[in-house]
Amino acid sequence: RQLLTESLLLAIVGGGLGLLLATWGIDFILKMNPDAIPRSQEIGLDNRVLLFTVAVSILTGLVFGLTPAWQASRVDVHETLKESGRGTSGSRQWLRSSLVVTEVAAALVLLVGAGLLIRSFYRLQQVNPGFSYERLWSANITLPEKKYGEEQRIEFWRRLTEGLRGVPGVEAASVASGLPLGNNGWQTSFTVEGRPAPPPGKMPLMEACLVSADYFRVMGIPLRAGRYFNEQDNRQHLAGRDLSKLDENQRSGAAVNVIVIDDEFARRYWPNEDAVGKRIRLGGADSTNPVLTVVGIVGRVKMESLSGGTDYVQGYFSSLQLPFGGMTAVIKSRVEPSSLTAAVRSQIAALDPNQPVYNIRTMEQIRDESVATEKLNLMLLILFASVALVLALVGIYGVMSYAVTQRTHEIGIRLALGAQTGDVLKLVVGQGMLLAAAGVGIGLALAFGLTRLMNTLLFGVSATDPLTFAAVAGVLALVAFIACYVPARRATKVDPMVALRHE
Repeated sequence: RQLLTESLLLAIVGGGLGLLLATWGIDFILKMNPDAIPRSQEIGLDNRVLLFTVAVSILTGLVFGLTPAWQASRVDVHETLKESGRGTSGSRQWLRSSLVVTEVAAALVLLVGAGLLIRSFYRLQQVNPGFSYERLWSANITLPEKKYGEEQRIEFWRRLTEGLRGVPGVEAASVASGLPLGNNGWQTSFTVEGRPAPPPGKMPLMEACLVSADYFRVMGIPLRAGRYFNEQDNRQHLAGRDLSKLDENQRSGAAVNVIVIDDEFARRYWPNEDAVGKRIRLGGADSTNPVLTVVGIVGRVKMESLSGGTDYVQGYFSSLQLPFGGMTAVIKSRVEPSSLTAAVRSQIAALDPNQPVYNIRTMEQIRDESVATEKLNLMLLILFASVALVLALVGIYGVMSYAVTQRTHEIGIRLALGAQTGDVLKLVVGQGMLLAAAGVGIGLALAFGLTRLMNTLLFGVSATDPLTFAAVAGVLALVAFIACYVPARRATKVDPMVALRHE
C-alpha cells in the first residue's frame, strides 16, 4: 500500500506537470504555424482532456507501481540476505533493464524520424523556385463586374501599375492573376500549329497565368529567349473586327495573340528548334479559337509548391489582352516591403476609393505558408523525439545510479583488492552501454521498417538514409555514455572501508 501510494502520487504530479507543458506547447505551436492546422482557433485544453490526463496518470501509477509493490511484498528474507553480498538479483534487474532498452529503442525511432524530416526540410528550403523571394510585396484586388466592364478592368490594371511604379521605394510593379507556390493558375488546352489535333480527352494542357509587362522583372524570372511582354501587347489589333457572333468567353479570348512560355514548354513541343515565333491555338482546332505567337521563353517556376507540382507546361498571357477582374498586385521594393502598405493603399484609393485590398503578404510569407505543413510535422516530431531522448537519458542514469548503490559493497571489495579507477569505470559504463547498445540495435531495426511509412512526408532524402541513421545512433550512444559515466565516476570515489561497513 505504501509503495502504491507513492507511485500514484508521482504519477498524478507528473500528469499535472504534463498539462502545464501541454498548455505552453499548444500556445507555442499555434503561434508558430496557425495556418498549417485546420480549425486552430478551436484547439485547447478542456474538461475531456483534463479527465483523460487524470485517468492516464492514475492508470500509469497503478500499472507501473503495482509490479515493484508486488515484488516487494514477496521478498524472501533468506534469499535477500544471501544476495546482499553480490548486489541485486537478476529477476529484479531484468525488468529495469528491459524498460531502459525499450526507452532507448523508442527514442532512436523518433530521433531517426526527426532527423529525416530535418534533412528533408533543409533540402526543401534549398529548392530553386525559379524566382526571387526578396523584397516582394503582394495584395489581392477584386474589381466588381457590375462596376467594371472588360475595357475598364484592363485600364484599371494599367493605371494601377503605372501609379505603383511612382511610389517611393518601389523598384518595379506588376499585376498577375496568381502567384507561385499558391496553385493560383488555371489550366487550358491547346494545340500546336501545323500538327494534327489530338483526339478529344487527350488534349495537352498548360498552366496559364495572366501577367503585366513587368511581372517577370519583378519576380526575377529569367528570360531564356525572345522578349518579355510590352505595352504593344494590347487589344488594339481587334479594331474593326466583328465580335458580335462570339460568346463572352470567345470575345474575351479573341484579343489574345501572344504568349510567353516556360523552357519546359519549348523543350517538349519544339525540341532542337527555336520556339520563338512558333504558334499555338487555344483549345481545339476550332477556327474561332485564338492563335498565339510565342514571343518569349522564360525559366520554369514552382507554381504549386516547392516539393513538386503538376507536369503541365507553363504559359503566360498579357494582362492588356485579357479582362480579368481579380488580380494580385506585386511590387519589388528597395526598402522593407511591409513599409509600402499605406502608400500602395493610397494609390489604389486614388483610382477607386471604395476598392478594398486584402490578403496583403510578402513573398517570403507566401513561401513560409507553402511549407507550413512540413514545418509543423518537423516541429512535432522534434518535440516528441526530444522528450523520448530525455526519458532515455533519465532511464539509463536512474538504472545505473541504482545499480551503483546496490553494488556499493561489491565495488568496495573490488577496490580493496586492488581494482583501479579505470576498472570500475569499465564495469559500470560497460553495463550501461550494453543496455544502450541493445536499445540502439532494436531501434535501428524498428526505424528501418517504420520510416518507410514516412515516404510521403520526405523530400530529397531516402526513408532509410544511412547518414541519418548513423548520426542518430551516434548521438544516442553519446547520450547513453554520459548517462552512464556520471554514476560510474561516483562509483570510483567509493571508500573501501565505508563500503565494507555498508551492510
